[in-house]
Amino acid sequence: MLTPEELERKRQELEKKRRLKRERRRRLMMIYGIAIILSILLGIGTAYYTYRKGIRFSQDPQSRTPAGRTEFEQAVHPQPVNILVLGIDERPHDPGRTDTMILVSIDPVKERVALISLPRDTRVRIPGRRGYDRLNAAHAYGGPRLAMETVSEFLGIPVDYYVKVNFDGFEKLIDILGGVEIDVEQRMKYDDYAGNLHIDLYPGRQVLNGADALAYVRFRSDGLGDISLIDPAKGEYGGRIIRQQKFLNALIRKAAQPATIGKLPQLALQLQDCVATNLPVTKMISLALSLRDLDSDSVVTAVLPGTGDTINGVAYWVPNEDATKVMVDRLVRGLEPVTIQVLNGSGAAGAAGRAAQRLREQGFPVLDVRDAQRFGYRQTEVIVARERWDVGAQIAQMFDAKIIDRESVENPAWGDKRYDVMVIVGENFSPSQF
Repeated sequence: MLTPEELERKRQELEKKRRLKRERRRRLMMIYGIAIILSILLGIGTAYYTYRKGIRFSQDPQSRTPAGRTEFEQAVHPQPVNILVLGIDERPHDPGRTDTMILVSIDPVKERVALISLPRDTRVRIPGRRGYDRLNAAHAYGGPRLAMETVSEFLGIPVDYYVKVNFDGFEKLIDILGGVEIDVEQRMKYDDYAGNLHIDLYPGRQVLNGADALAYVRFRSDGLGDISLIDPAKGEYGGRIIRQQKFLNALIRKAAQPATIGKLPQLALQLQDCVATNLPVTKMISLALSLRDLDSDSVVTAVLPGTGDTINGVAYWVPNEDATKVMVDRLVRGLEPVTIQVLNGSGAAGAAGRAAQRLREQGFPVLDVRDAQRFGYRQTEVIVARERWDVGAQIAQMFDAKIIDRESVENPAWGDKRYDVMVIVGENFSPSQF
């Protein structure tokens, strides 16, 4: 018969085993959840990978690994990975234009995932083509590889892998999951008989099946289209891409539920039919293992900053190059670049624009240019966050400006304090001084 001390020790050992089992189960759920999320992301699919034998995905026979490293070495020492997601309404003998493109940037070491939505009408140069074109045309001209090359050159980062998912497969995947709960913002009604697209959703919280989920993420007939800048002051966007990101958040919650584990075999079989990728199996396993402790706080979503415009009769999403560079540096490269806002405080026409141009010529990224809340500033002021004082001092010297600690300013000229450096151009500013 065991003594009370031995019983207590046995109880503690049993509790420890149960705790370890729960922890292993939680981690396994997270791995599978990530795999599912990255496979059907935003209804168009995204980077996916597998864990455990028996799950196989179709692979491009020309798939390649980054030069200088074997697949085994990458599995042991995972490197940051950028994966381009292509959502396509494919038809026989027609590669089609991408309906949605998402860059998935995964940093296995920092356990961080960035999801950057790339509007289909983004104005870019496509390698091998003359002039500018819409981003979604790259796949039609040269398939996934040209799409990857275009995004790589546009953002200035390597993009070695792609995942392509068709719409029919997405519907079935969502149905296997049991639907996704979404609060539909408005009445969504649209019929495209030529494209066999029919959307008929009513507002309110509801569980969307595969067909309705696809309708939700494809709807763009609300006056905002794919993406629109609805509040320049706050940098807020509206449109289909924003709904897709909302859908992503709901999908993460759904995929992380314990009930999802029992559906994995069925999901894996469906993925074989609707997903094409050049991701090697070893890379998938490497990503799954390195992200086993990933939580929702480590997943960041963003939209390519820009504004809609019509150029030579063609409607484009025109990227804000400086803001795009800052976004890529922060979300993909893991850097924390300075953010700068330039305000016209003198009242002279074009003063802020000319000051912003000078800053950009010196390599400073200016994200916002506008009038200050009032004019009459005699001397240029540079309001700086303390952690960016060195940068602010350089700019103040350039403009013969007064430098001010941001913490001492209760009400900055434009209201919020989300920029590291705020330059208020005063009457003493003269472009001729440069």
